[in-house]
Amino acid sequence: MRNLFTILSILSLAPFLILAQEIDPDTNQEVASDLDSLWGGALADISGSNSSTDPLPQRWARTEYQSFILSNDFEITDQPIYTINGQFPAPVIEVNTGDTVRVHVRNSLDIPQTIHWHGISQNGTNIMDGVPGITQCPIPPGSNFTYEFPIVEQYGTYWYHSHFANTMADGIAGAFIVHNPNDPLKRGRDYDEERILLIQDWMWDQSTDIVAALKSREGYRGSPGAPKGDSILINNVGQTNCSGPNYPQGAECNLPKLPEIPVIVGKKTRIRIINTGAHSMLRISIDQHELEVAEVDTDPVLGPTIHEIPVAPAQRYSIIVDANQGQAGDKFWLRANVAVGCMDKVRQEAFAVFRYTNNNEQYDDGDEVPDTQAWDDLAAFDSPCRDLDDQYTLTPRDPIDAFTKPLQTHALSSKFGTFLGVKGQNITGFAFNNISFQNQIWDPMLPHVIDSGNYSVENVAQVVFDCDGYVDLILNNLDGGIDHPYHLHGNEFQVIKRGNGNLTVEEAQAMDLSNITNPLRRDTIFIPGNAYAILRIRTDNPGVWALHCHIGWHLAVGKLATMVVRPDDIKSFEQPEDWKGLCAGQDTDEEGPARRSLDSPTSPAGHLQSLREVKNRVITRTGPRDV
Repeated sequence: MRNLFTILSILSLAPFLILAQEIDPDTNQEVASDLDSLWGGALADISGSNSSTDPLPQRWARTEYQSFILSNDFEITDQPIYTINGQFPAPVIEVNTGDTVRVHVRNSLDIPQTIHWHGISQNGTNIMDGVPGITQCPIPPGSNFTYEFPIVEQYGTYWYHSHFANTMADGIAGAFIVHNPNDPLKRGRDYDEERILLIQDWMWDQSTDIVAALKSREGYRGSPGAPKGDSILINNVGQTNCSGPNYPQGAECNLPKLPEIPVIVGKKTRIRIINTGAHSMLRISIDQHELEVAEVDTDPVLGPTIHEIPVAPAQRYSIIVDANQGQAGDKFWLRANVAVGCMDKVRQEAFAVFRYTNNNEQYDDGDEVPDTQAWDDLAAFDSPCRDLDDQYTLTPRDPIDAFTKPLQTHALSSKFGTFLGVKGQNITGFAFNNISFQNQIWDPMLPHVIDSGNYSVENVAQVVFDCDGYVDLILNNLDGGIDHPYHLHGNEFQVIKRGNGNLTVEEAQAMDLSNITNPLRRDTIFIPGNAYAILRIRTDNPGVWALHCHIGWHLAVGKLATMVVRPDDIKSFEQPEDWKGLCAGQDTDEEGPARRSLDSPTSPAGHLQSLREVKNRVITRTGPRDV
């Protein structure tokens, strides 16, 4: 039997380590790695073979714990970046279905923190979902907490990130890859190599300052609206316009080298795209290369072969790209264009070098850039923002039909406005069902439901499904001019229907929605303004599950609701002492996250320094992966 352990600490400018590896149960020694890097030779060493015959474990892997400490990779001045293990981007976690993951968090920041495991079902481990004010109290500064959960029947592309305020926008985010021999996408048949592509918008100011400004009368940079990124990062490297209106006067402008994505010439590469950003939908294309869509969030699909793919915040896609357009050393533009049609309609784009190699070797060709041209059918920069399934048919490779009439139907309708708070105050922000989330961070919702089977405080909107079967959840986006990516924790859902307008429960129940063949499944859906989607959910995962907009600036000003599944079963949940201990001695009336006053903009030179100097590294489970 393999033993898996994962150690993680969160620090600001301090040492820590994340590790997932296999231990020989007889010798208690590490098993040597035979994995290649998910980043490619340009960012990390390559080792081992491309495949494995490691079987899926018959029962959960036992969890072992050890402690490691590494020194900092770099220092950041003026503007701090929150890092995990001193790394930016944060380390990759790579495991197999059936592994138990244990993550030890040491919070050395000066603000509380939590970690959410995006897309992981947490079936039976709702308390580990990592949402402050909902499933746990946050980890206070200087304190520790250990997340532990099994990977239950899941595989695919996931990620993890801070769920405290919007501090994921400050650097606390990383990829989480789960392998399984039953994955319909087969390495060696459908593709030869794989890479991770992290894309995100990036702000020069720290998120806590931006959120404080958004909640103020003056707004951030004079506007109450969510800010557009100051730059775009590709695998956490980016360039910016130093002469832009918001670039701090007199700040140093030393742009880093463009990021490079190495692939092996003549091979097919599976590229796992993850949008870890706080606002922007990004459209990804590679000159002269078609993109075969093969995975949506975590579900393998039979999708179209296209020239450009839109990726909303929190969404993931796997695309398969054939490196058949040249020879080793050739390079092409990889383009990340901001979909500004749902923002300010001002063009913004970023670039990376898509490089052909023989074996992930590095090339030094100075400042020479690709001379390739963009496809001539890419979306206009200011065209409407639309989800991929709103444009193409995406068919799950593992079919699950929606042939059952839902046992219950509820609706959550979201909009921007001014709402009445629990203390009688007016709150301007976003809300579901006219309740703007007021985060009682030291008095979370889940313990109340465990104790009594219900939650009566109206600081957060909730829908309750008390049956065991299939149910429908209607999401109405009532914001006429604002599009939103909605993420449901703990569950993937079937996309049953999309439409325009405001759909009521009665209207949905009058529709014939019980004969739908193999609809798309995912956990994050992009819904335009004045539109709705009907999501079908299997209530086989009791818990209190957050549902929220994944534009982090919207979440920070109230755009979160909850879905309570089978509250009578929740009453049997255990409440570990270390989990309860996070709340000890805290003010249960405090509304969080804590805010800072907005300081004058600081120089982004520290950001640029980190982007130049940090060496990315992948942390994998050493030993074979399930394929």
